[in-house]
Amino acid sequence: MAKNIKKNVLLGMICVFAMAFVVSTVTAAAAPTTVCNVATTDLLECLPAITGAHPPPPTHRCCNVMHRVNLPCLCRYKPQLAKFGANPTAAMAIPKKCGIKSTPTC
Repeated sequence: MAKNIKKNVLLGMICVFAMAFVVSTVTAAAAPTTVCNVATTDLLECLPAITGAHPPPPTHRCCNVMHRVNLPCLCRYKPQLAKFGANPTAAMAIPKKCGIKSTPTC
């Protein structure tokens, strides 16, 4: 009888750890990815200003994001922008258009 109780306790503990692992995995998957100190969902605010032949100026919300982003870090992503339909030149011009004075040369 004591053997069955130990088995049940062990099985219960395994189930608890398995549930904790699943919950932590799902929670981590739901968290937004961070690029250069800003969530990628926030960077989407600037997408209209970097796509198309004649992109519009950045919005106020886009500029708020640009003031929080690590600009030198974004230089590393410049070569990949065209792969996603973004204009790299327009993307690198956004910080100046948002009034950020110290912008890196990429």
